[in-house]
Amino acid sequence: MANVYVNQAPVGRLTREDPVNRFAYDERVAAAQAVSLLMPVTESSYLAERPTVLHPVFDMSLPEGPLREAIVSMFAKALPIFDDLALLEVVGRSLIGRLQFSPSGANLEEVPPQNLRDLLKHRGTGDIFRDLLVRYARYSGVAGVQPKLLMRDDESLQSVKLSPIETGARVTNHGTTHLVKTFDSAKYPGLAANEFLCLKAARLAGLEVPAAELSDDGRILVVERFDIAGRLSRDKYEGSYEQLAGSLARVLRGPDGTQTELAHFFRSLVLSVAVRNGDAHRKNFGVLYDDAMGSVWLAPTYDVVTTTAYLPNDTLALMWDGTKRWPEKKRLERFGMQRCQLTLQGARAIISEVADAVDAAAKELDSVAQRDPLAAETIDRMRAAWTNGVASLRK
Repeated sequence: MANVYVNQAPVGRLTREDPVNRFAYDERVAAAQAVSLLMPVTESSYLAERPTVLHPVFDMSLPEGPLREAIVSMFAKALPIFDDLALLEVVGRSLIGRLQFSPSGANLEEVPPQNLRDLLKHRGTGDIFRDLLVRYARYSGVAGVQPKLLMRDDESLQSVKLSPIETGARVTNHGTTHLVKTFDSAKYPGLAANEFLCLKAARLAGLEVPAAELSDDGRILVVERFDIAGRLSRDKYEGSYEQLAGSLARVLRGPDGTQTELAHFFRSLVLSVAVRNGDAHRKNFGVLYDDAMGSVWLAPTYDVVTTTAYLPNDTLALMWDGTKRWPEKKRLERFGMQRCQLTLQGARAIISEVADAVDAAAKELDSVAQRDPLAAETIDRMRAAWTNGVASLRK
């Protein structure tokens, strides 16, 4: 059994049962403390949709790829059952978002600090990341197949403004302050630099992005935490952008109104088209909220990479107009008007601004490539992809 917390306050229990896992709220939990917009506070229990899986809001933060493998190797032998609920109990005390978990009788725990400024100065990251993995894997409740860890900075970066754009209101981070991301240089050379440059393009395009800094050798990306609020992780590539826009329209209620939030979503989607990011799936369009009954706004743009630099024939992550082909300007304009409550003039203005921003960011491709010789070919492919993407926005 796992105790479930919202903003560090206990709200209920998640239990392993036959045939499916069950979540039940404690008595007298306020409506604002709901674990999810889709799971309001009620006296009834919520059952998972099928055996062995967790409810989508709990599943979304489970580690994947190398991080999951590392945690399994550390803890599987010590636990009688090592399923998704057991994994959540291991990493759940330090998650991205409002939610935390702890095994029955255990408390939320502190995360040991790490000097991230020294980490960014490091050269030759392979061994150091393996060392960090051993130290921080248990604190890293963060989804995604790219190797990444949640870490708590020892304040070496807190006096440094990494980004000119504020990340806005935040949920308490419960000990961790940054994500540290690396990559398999044989399979994905230059991936850290790739994401860093795409985030630069997003920021120039007027999107809110988390503060980020690239290591001196270009092989580690440090991203400041922002915090997010369903589908299961394995279902993140199912559905369409039309369905996603409809889902967001139903829940977004930011301080400036739903229309403003949908315009941010459209801008982020146009950016992914421009930089040829074929990994813009459902989980990369999260929402933020402290209070389940209050404002809900779109999360900052994150996890943006030029995937065609590695997969030349890559396409959209979700369906769009019944296809996964990259959309041209006319399709984007129609989507902006029909799905994002924009006028034709408003949609065209966003498309033009994103195109100009990607052109501006492209001027930094060469300087970033110089940090990591392995990234040179990737940067060349990114330049070609961005050129094609921007051209499609201007036709």
